[in-house]
Amino acid sequence: MGDDGGVDPAHLLPRWGGLARTRQLLAAGVTERELAQAVKAGRLERPRPGIYALPGADPLRVRCAATNSRLTCVSAADHYGLWTLRRPEEVHLLRPDGTFSSERAVVHRKSWLPGEPDEWVASKADVLLHALQCLPELEALVMVESASHQGFSMDFLRDRLPGRRNSRARRILDLVDVGAESLLETLARTHLRRAGLRVEPQVDIRGVGSMDLLVEACVDVETDGKEHEGPKRRLKDYRRDNASQALGFAVARFGYADIVYRPEEMVRQVCAIVEARLALGGLPRLDLL
Repeated sequence: MGDDGGVDPAHLLPRWGGLARTRQLLAAGVTERELAQAVKAGRLERPRPGIYALPGADPLRVRCAATNSRLTCVSAADHYGLWTLRRPEEVHLLRPDGTFSSERAVVHRKSWLPGEPDEWVASKADVLLHALQCLPELEALVMVESASHQGFSMDFLRDRLPGRRNSRARRILDLVDVGAESLLETLARTHLRRAGLRVEPQVDIRGVGSMDLLVEACVDVETDGKEHEGPKRRLKDYRRDNASQALGFAVARFGYADIVYRPEEMVRQVCAIVEARLALGGLPRLDLL
């Protein structure tokens, strides 16, 4: 309740992520007087006319409100639960009118599919299309592949990237595959395939379970993120590796730093393991689940 028993707008803003337009608050029963009182008391801030925010609200959203922009590209990845390789140093904004510019921001001006009217984030379609046109290849790949796993249509993206100038973006879409459960699997698969190796993602083998990447039908390549660090998970991994080797597969495990920062060395090691395993002859039987 407000100071006079009315509606306290500070209690309403969390439903909109700590930020709202005046018309949203008025429609919820807040009066202009209550808004003014909340600002005076420090319970609300007014980053620009027509916008109110809770103190401590997401600064990126507040910045969007202050510039009439929307978060997009890698800056909106967390909002949609998309994988990212790194946190951007600059904020990526959608500003179709093109009037805003800043050395601390990357401004995208084209929109293919409008976002929700009162949101501060671009539509998922715009976020992915901007990533494909803007980010380095592998950073864009992990974003769009995670969207693919969420059910987002890659054909939808491809249809909106015609012509020669979008050929790079379409080549990134060509790298998308099904099955990867993490960005590490996506990256490792891409590096290994580019080395000329035959790679099948998420192959279920009876007695072993799901292999992250089966390389040349004989090497089980596992990509270990932070979830593999605990002692219980390590014990499970040891047992699984033993089962895999008992069936005749070689096993190789790589962590985040190996795959993200030393991919050439990872590829070199896998190639050496494949060569050694093939030299033994008698490929393991693929008893699929």
